[in-house]
Amino acid sequence: MMGNKISKRFMIVLALLCIGLFAFATTVTAKEAPKEIKVGVVMPLSGPVAWAGASLKAGCELAVKQINAEGGVFVKEYNKKIPLKAFYEDCQSKPAIGVAVAEKLITKDKVNFLVGDAFHSSVTMAIMELAPKYNLPMQSFMPVSEAISDRIVAEPKKYWNFWKGDFASSAYGKTIAQTYAYLDEKGLFKPKQKTVAFVIEDTDFGRSNADISLQLMKKNGWKKVAYEVVPLGHNDFYPQLTKLKASRPDVVVSCFTALNSGVSFVKQFSESGLGSSHMAIFYPLYPQLVKQAGNAAEFLMWTPLLLNPAKNKIQAKFQDDYKKAYGKGINNQNAAGYDGMLGVAMAFENAGSLDPKKVVKALSQADYQGVLGRYKYNQERHEIMDGVDFIPIPTAQIIKGKSNIIWPPSLAGAVYQKEPWIQ
Repeated sequence: MMGNKISKRFMIVLALLCIGLFAFATTVTAKEAPKEIKVGVVMPLSGPVAWAGASLKAGCELAVKQINAEGGVFVKEYNKKIPLKAFYEDCQSKPAIGVAVAEKLITKDKVNFLVGDAFHSSVTMAIMELAPKYNLPMQSFMPVSEAISDRIVAEPKKYWNFWKGDFASSAYGKTIAQTYAYLDEKGLFKPKQKTVAFVIEDTDFGRSNADISLQLMKKNGWKKVAYEVVPLGHNDFYPQLTKLKASRPDVVVSCFTALNSGVSFVKQFSESGLGSSHMAIFYPLYPQLVKQAGNAAEFLMWTPLLLNPAKNKIQAKFQDDYKKAYGKGINNQNAAGYDGMLGVAMAFENAGSLDPKKVVKALSQADYQGVLGRYKYNQERHEIMDGVDFIPIPTAQIIKGKSNIIWPPSLAGAVYQKEPWIQ
C-alpha cells in the first residue's frame, strides 16, 4: 500500500513537472519569436536611374503589404506568422556607397536577409564581396551581368550564400542574335554586310550585354565595326554617331540604364540620318521614353518587353492590384521588385526558420510563378533561368507610340515593320 501511494505521488509530480516544462518551453519560444523578419534592400534612389529604384521599391512595398495583410510569413519553428519589414538604402549608383549602406543594414539594422543590389550589376559585384564576411542570405534582383555568376562558379564556397535573382546578360544577347536571324530568314530585314556597332554605357551591364550579343552574332557571320562606350548618364552622342556614319553598320545596338541617355541617343540617332536598324537594350522600359523622344522613337526595336497584361492573367491581376495601390500603370521594375520580395518571403516560409543556412538552401531551391514568369535557379551559376518555360526575353517594336512583341512568333502580338530610314 505504501509503495502504491509513493508511486501515485511520483506520477502526479512527474505530470506536473511535464506540464511546467511544456509551459516554460512555450513561453521561451514565444519570447524568442521576432516581431518581424527584416529585409534590407540596396537600390538607386537618387542619381541618373533613381526612377528605376523608386519603381523597384514600389513593387517591393506592394508585396510586403499584401504578405502582411495575411499576417506575414509563416515560420514553422515558431509556429506563427511573422510580419515582413523592409529597410531601403540608396546606393546612388556607386559601388562603394552600396557596400557602405549594405554593411549598415547588416550591422546596425540587423537584417535577416540582404538584397544587394536590386538594380546595378556593378554595385552587386561590390556588395557580393560581403557574402563570406557575414554569411547572411544575400540576393540581387535585376542585375544580369555574366561576371556575377562567373565569380560564383569560380569560388562556390566563398559565395554559397549569394544568389542572383535575374537571368544572365546572355539572354539579351540571344534575343538580339535570334531576332535578326529570324528577320533575315523571313526576308523582313536583309543586312548588306552583316556589320554591327555598339553604343553602350560604361557599366558591367552595358559591357556584358554588348559582349554577349557580339559573341553570338559572330556565330551567325556578323562583324563588329564599332564599340563606343560612354559614361553613365551621358547625353551627347554626336561624336559617336559621326563615327558610325563613316562605318555604316547594318545594325546599331544601344544599351543604357539612364533615361536621359536613351532619349538623347534616340533623338540624335534620328537626326543623324544613319541608315541602320536600331536595337535598344533596357531603356525603352521607361514609359517616359516615347513621350520624351516623340517621333524619334517610332519603329525602334528593343528588349526586354516582359509585361503583356492583355494576354497574361497573372500580369493583369498585378496591374489591377498595383493601380489600386498607387493609381497608375505598371512597369518592369515594379514587377521585378514584387517578384523579388515574394521570393524572399518564400525562402523564409519554405525554410521554416530564420537560420541563414536553412534560408539560403530554401532560396536556392526556389521554383515559383511570379509576375514576370517562372523563377527557378541554375544551381551552378546561382542565377534565374530564362526562356519560354521560365522568364521569356522577347523583342518589341514601337509603332504609333506603343510597344508590341514581334519576336518570338509564339509570343508576338504584331509583325515587324522595316524601319523607313534603312538604306
